[in-house]
Amino acid sequence: MAHTFKISIVDDLSSTLRKVEQTIVQKGGSFKGDMNQGEFSGSVKGRYVVFSHSEVEITILSKPFVMPNSMIESAIRDYFA
Repeated sequence: MAHTFKISIVDDLSSTLRKVEQTIVQKGGSFKGDMNQGEFSGSVKGRYVVFSHSEVEITILSKPFVMPNSMIESAIRDYFA
């Protein structure tokens, strides 16, 4: 079952997305997207949609069964910090 949450963006959206991409790729995952939407995968698979330059919606599409949504959400929020 998908899990969706929103993240507020404090810094420049473009540089924030580049930082998130670098972090995911450095950890062995993949990231494809632009300033409007994209998808990522690694130990979890998900997508993002940009609502404004200050808000992004993240949807987790698949994850390991034993990994709680709260743990995944916390880790992804750290990527955007």
